[in-house]
Amino acid sequence: MSSTYTQLPGTMNLAFKKNGDFATLIDFDGTSLVGFSVTASVTSLVTGAAVVPFTTSITDASAGQVNIALTDTQTAALPAGTYGWQLDWTAPGSVQRTALSGTVEVYA
Repeated sequence: MSSTYTQLPGTMNLAFKKNGDFATLIDFDGTSLVGFSVTASVTSLVTGAAVVPFTTSITDASAGQVNIALTDTQTAALPAGTYGWQLDWTAPGSVQRTALSGTVEVYA
């Protein structure tokens, strides 16, 4: 029997224009997030360091729905270009995992 188990994050790429608010609802398709906390940030592709944090909120824990957002002030401060991003969750018991990652395209 052959099987594969992976804990790699899912991939989700984002794109937005500078100077505008950005927000999106992420649906983990019914995965319960009861008792979880989430954080997310735009990151440098060169260093991996956080460039700007998203405001994150679990909007429906039992349905697995999370909202991430940046304000117009935050997007204005990002030079146009390509970045990374990641969403990390911490499960009950302090088990932390990167759940999603991808690229962020910021347009002028």
